[in-house]
Amino acid sequence: MYNRLEREFIETTSYVALERCHGNVWSEKFGELLVRIGDLVDSFFRFMVNSKSLDNEKTVKELREKIRKKPKWNPDIIDFRTTFNPIFHLSSVEVEADYGLTYYGKLQPFKDFDKQSPSWWNPYTKVKHEIFEQIEKKATLENTINALASLFALNILHKESQEYLIKYQNIIVGDYMKTMSKVYILNFFKASKIGIPGAVSGYNYRVTTPLFTHTFRGDKDAKGRIHRVFESLSKEE
Repeated sequence: MYNRLEREFIETTSYVALERCHGNVWSEKFGELLVRIGDLVDSFFRFMVNSKSLDNEKTVKELREKIRKKPKWNPDIIDFRTTFNPIFHLSSVEVEADYGLTYYGKLQPFKDFDKQSPSWWNPYTKVKHEIFEQIEKKATLENTINALASLFALNILHKESQEYLIKYQNIIVGDYMKTMSKVYILNFFKASKIGIPGAVSGYNYRVTTPLFTHTFRGDKDAKGRIHRVFESLSKEE
């Protein structure tokens, strides 16, 4: 789904160049994409609530318990912020966007997510529920690319998705990774929810698509975990 949305967004650059000066340009296509992307971000958060890789996370356990006690209640963006930002440090995620000869620059799609909803979230809900009144104001290139960058960030940080990208897509690359087995790489990334172990933060590990690039952050809190991960890997071998 993500790849299709990215391709569709790239197609819009044939009509609106991917440059900051065009950030406020609106279109029906941007409106359509913004709603579809926003819905997927919402669905991705809901999917992560029951993710096995997050079984031991305190905030996830708390949200699961809240849902269990109130079966008819649905979490919203505030609940997702409280639950997932402490785990993935989404508010500090940076993504670079460029395509062809154009360079849009660095984005922080979840900027200030520790305090409030992403800047594109309100425009997404406005376009979804009040499209005729809001499309010219909210269905912009800036909101759409930030929403897409948010979906990109969730895909590359969530462990189940990350495993798929490493095993089958080969879009996650880094220093010395060509000489590392898939099992080794997977265990290496398992040590951190936000990026790579801080002990090896001097090396470059990144994920690249036709539109976005993200350099994984060094995680100083993962220094101890990386040793335990590789100890268990040695025992398996």
